[in-house]
Amino acid sequence: MVGGAGLGFANAVRPGPVGVVAASGTGAQQLMCLLDAAGVGVRHVLGVGGRDLSPAVSGRSSLAALAALGADPATELIVLVAKAPAARSADLIREAARRLDTPVVLALPAPGGDDVAGGLTAAAERVLKALGRPVPDWPRWPAVRSRAPGAGAGALRGLFAGGTLRDEAEAVARDLLGWDLERGGHRLRDFGDDAYTRGRPHPMIDPTLRLEALAREAADPACGVLLLDAVLGYGADPDPAASFAPALAAALDGRDGLAAVVSLCGTPADPQDRDRQAAAFAGAGADVYASNAEAARRAAHLAAGTAGGRAEEPHGTRRGDADG
Repeated sequence: MVGGAGLGFANAVRPGPVGVVAASGTGAQQLMCLLDAAGVGVRHVLGVGGRDLSPAVSGRSSLAALAALGADPATELIVLVAKAPAARSADLIREAARRLDTPVVLALPAPGGDDVAGGLTAAAERVLKALGRPVPDWPRWPAVRSRAPGAGAGALRGLFAGGTLRDEAEAVARDLLGWDLERGGHRLRDFGDDAYTRGRPHPMIDPTLRLEALAREAADPACGVLLLDAVLGYGADPDPAASFAPALAAALDGRDGLAAVVSLCGTPADPQDRDRQAAAFAGAGADVYASNAEAARRAAHLAAGTAGGRAEEPHGTRRGDADG
């Protein structure tokens, strides 16, 4: 997004002082949407490709993007979001960030310091604190339909269109369900991976593969919770709830013990209208969260049988603990 104009997948967000360097597409979109929900706008989002911080590329485009945003007098703060970087690339990025006059918040899912703590939601909260803005309660929409006591206890099955959203959800699930998720029957898949997109549209555009997987997982008696993301914005499915909400409702009607959680990445100004999408998913019986981390936490607690069935009070990071 350059000067407010979205190129490719992007969300409709208010203008503001934040610049984003994005080596993660849906990671950048989650940050954009959370900041918009907190009343903070974004000026530029410079996508550099998910492999930019690999050993072979060494962050060449990220370093150039940091320099460009650092030279922009209207950019007051920069965020760099990426998938797991190579250690050398992460070191180069940290050194470049230290040299800039503009403050930089790093959201790097790798060991190495406070800049990586807590995932995308915590990164958004660090941005707000750096700008002197309050951290809100992130939007959430509890399921409208009642749920049987203990529903959700069982295996967690995640069906994601966003790779970084899947990775963040897996990290949350491991914290709550144990490191070896497969041993517990838990699976989280990224349908945007190259293995699923060769010769077909990305799942943010075409829901077919995820709808088929949803039906299979719902029919598995070991499955307790369905967790999926819905990524809104320009270029994406014009109405994801139109296909997924009826599928979720049918799955929940078919199994008393099944629960569903949706991570909804979007804004009210998006062409799909975030709030209309949220109402449709909640009406189908899913708990809906604007924060992907909170959605994953809710799903993991349901799978563990410890969530208490109250989506309006999810288990999550206290606001004062956002920096890890």
